[in-house]
Amino acid sequence: MRIHGMANMYECYANKEHFTMVFTEPLQSKKMTAFNDSVSVEPFPKAIEACDICILAIPDYAMEMFLIQNFSLMNDSIMIDLTNGNGSNKRDLKFDRWVKAFNDTGAIQELQHHSGGKSRFTTQVCGPNEDSVDAVIHLAEALGYSTKKVPIDQYEKLQSAQDTIGWEWMHSIVLMAGLFLFVAIYVIIQTSGRPHFEWYTIMTRHSNRMFAWTSIFGFALSLLPGTLIRLRRELGSTRRPPRHLVWGCNIRKHVGLISLYFLFLHACMTVLLFGGEYFGFMFVEGAMGWADEASMLTAVLSTSIFIITGIASLPSVSDAMNKAQFACVYGPVVWTGLALGIMHVLFLGVPSWTETPRSPYAWARGMIPETLLSSVFPLFVVLLKAVQVGLRWIRRFKNKMMSAPSTTTVHDELSSSLENECMESPPQTPKMKGFKECFLLEPGSF
Repeated sequence: MRIHGMANMYECYANKEHFTMVFTEPLQSKKMTAFNDSVSVEPFPKAIEACDICILAIPDYAMEMFLIQNFSLMNDSIMIDLTNGNGSNKRDLKFDRWVKAFNDTGAIQELQHHSGGKSRFTTQVCGPNEDSVDAVIHLAEALGYSTKKVPIDQYEKLQSAQDTIGWEWMHSIVLMAGLFLFVAIYVIIQTSGRPHFEWYTIMTRHSNRMFAWTSIFGFALSLLPGTLIRLRRELGSTRRPPRHLVWGCNIRKHVGLISLYFLFLHACMTVLLFGGEYFGFMFVEGAMGWADEASMLTAVLSTSIFIITGIASLPSVSDAMNKAQFACVYGPVVWTGLALGIMHVLFLGVPSWTETPRSPYAWARGMIPETLLSSVFPLFVVLLKAVQVGLRWIRRFKNKMMSAPSTTTVHDELSSSLENECMESPPQTPKMKGFKECFLLEPGSF
C-alpha cells in the first residue's frame, strides 16, 4: 500500500527528468504491475543494483533477513527505512547510508492527495550521516513532502513513534477511568439506598449522572494545572514548576477531550430518557419551574461552548489560530463553559440540599448528594482562577501606578527646563545669510 501512495506522490510532484522511480518485488512468486504511467516495474536484482536511493517498503520483521541476503547488491545506494515496527535495532546506526524517513506518513492520505491540494505532508528524517540525510531530504521535497531533520540521538524514539498512542493519551485514559470508577462506586452505593430502588436503573438513569459528574470533574482537572502555574507566577515564584504540574499541562488537552466524550454521553442519555418517568420531579402541573428552566439553559450553553473548544483542538483548526484567538478560546470561552456547567448542577441540586426535612433520595444512606460533591471541586478550580486573575489585575495596577509618577516627573522636568531656556536670553550666534532657525516643539512627545 505504501508504494502505491509514494507512486502517486511521485506522479503529482516529481520532476521526471531529474528523478526516475521504479519498483521491484524481491519475492519472485509475487507479480507486480505498474501503478501509474510515471513509474515502472523492474526485475528485482537489476533494480537494486542500479538505484541510488533504495526505499525499503517491506515488513519490519523481514528487514534483517532481506539485508543479509541482498546487502552486497546495493553497492553505494542510500537505504531508507520507512517501517514502524520495533524490530530495527542499533545495528542500523552504524551504517552511514541508513536513513529513517517516511514512516510518519499514511498510504491512504498519499493515495488521496493531488497536486492541487494546499496541504503538504511532513516527514521526519534521521540518520547518522549528514550527506545521506540531506540526499533523502532533497528526494522528499521533490516528492512534495515537507521535511524535519531529527538529530541522531532521537532515532530510537522516531522508529517507534508511530507504534504507540502516546503516553499522554495513556495517562489521560487511566486518570479518567479511575475518576469514572470512583464516581460509579459512589453513585451505586448511594442510590442503592433510595426508596423503591431497582438495580436495572443503574444502566441508564444512574449511569447518566455518572457521565455528567465525570465530565465536569474532567473539565475542571484539565484547567487546574495551567491555573496553578499562573498562580505561582503571580505570587512571585521564579522556580521551575513542579513535575506534576508540567505533567498535568501535557495531558490537559487529552483529559479535556475525554471529558467532552463523557459530556456527549450525558447529553445523549438525557435526551433519550427525558420524560415524566425519570424526570417527573422537574415538572409541576406539566411545566418546569424557573430553576429547572435555568438548569436546562445553562446545560445547553455549556455543552455548545465545550463543543467549540473541542473543535478548536483539531490540528486543522488549532494550526490556523493565532495567539490571540487561542488565548480567547482556551481562556474566557472555556472558563465560561465550565461556569455554566457548574450553574447547571447548582440549579438542579441546591433545592434538594436545603430542603427540610432532608429528602431520602438526595441524602440516601446519609451520604452527601451527588450534585453537591460534583460541584465542589469545579467551584474550587474556578475560585483559584478568580484569585489568579485578581492578583494579575492588582499587579498590573501597581505597575501602572509605579510607572505613572516617574513619567510625570520626567515630563515636568523637561517642560521646566524648556521654559527656563525660553526665559533666558539665548547666546548671540552669527547667522548665515538666507538661513532661518526653526524649532518644532511637541510637548506631547515628552
